[in-house]
Amino acid sequence: MKLLIYVPLLTPRIKYIFNFIFHDILKTEVGFSVSIEEFVQSTLPKFCYAPQPIGGELFFKSAQLLLEHKITAQQIRTTRFGDHKVPFAVEKSTLPFDVFAASFYFLSRYEEYLPPAQDNNLYAPLQSLQYHAGLLKLPVIDGWALLLKNILLKHFPELSFGSREFSFNPVYALPAKTKALSPIARMAGYFRSMIRRVTTNDQEKLACVHQLIVQMQQEGSIKTAQVFISPANSAAHFDAQLLLPKSYIRLIKNNTGNDYSMYYSNQPGFRAGTCSPFLWYDLQLEQTTRLIIHPVAATDLALLNNKTTEALLLQLNELLDSVKLVNGHFYFLSLYNDI
Repeated sequence: MKLLIYVPLLTPRIKYIFNFIFHDILKTEVGFSVSIEEFVQSTLPKFCYAPQPIGGELFFKSAQLLLEHKITAQQIRTTRFGDHKVPFAVEKSTLPFDVFAASFYFLSRYEEYLPPAQDNNLYAPLQSLQYHAGLLKLPVIDGWALLLKNILLKHFPELSFGSREFSFNPVYALPAKTKALSPIARMAGYFRSMIRRVTTNDQEKLACVHQLIVQMQQEGSIKTAQVFISPANSAAHFDAQLLLPKSYIRLIKNNTGNDYSMYYSNQPGFRAGTCSPFLWYDLQLEQTTRLIIHPVAATDLALLNNKTTEALLLQLNELLDSVKLVNGHFYFLSLYNDI
């Protein structure tokens, strides 16, 4: 059964974030109405997303962000929700914050289009709203989606949602010269090369990570290890120098279908606030593109910043647990690739 959503204006931003949350994460069908009369008369499960409620219908108050068609500095009010600080605080709403505006802000990387972000070559995690709100280590959008699901089921038990399973996705960025080797040989060579190039302390850390990956594979969490062959002299799919929107525009011009550069090179976490693959939204053109972003939760280089093996494993397990909690996809990117 389709979920009907009333919006006073159906913008590309609203279509994008609602489809991501309800279709991609929650696996349910949604439709929109801009007619109050049509919305009120409908017998479908429904809610209102607008500045003001419509009668006694389920109501989520909207901030201005999703109704805009320009990139501008946002005056973001925060509030406490559970154990966390959340952005886009609203009042007299089912939730005390605009969950859809907050999700769009994180997923589109809106803040990276604004000064001073555009004045630097790299966007530092300490600049992000997630970091200052204590949300960087959590796939918060996936968690918020499950919260919406629970709210909707209480009001509309007849609604149906699909299910998904946790998966651990190790991604190995290998140079083109390994193309002739089998996947197993590539990975074996990768780990031999990696251990030769690091210190004794780092060897121990990386060995533990390797052991964890093997364990996850034995448990069935890893269906197929993903080995990606980078074009000669190119690391476009694993660009640690991610600069929005330039990096992604370049990939689209090169007809790239999948990208694995949504991460911070020196800090594990969820740069886009999610552990689910998503289509990149071009804020300058205000349109959804066909470039699929696979958000990386951690890289081997970032994990090596931990002083001890125990600290590394603790951080990795915390990230894993946060993804397991929402049945998401854990992407782990290995950047030692000069075999």
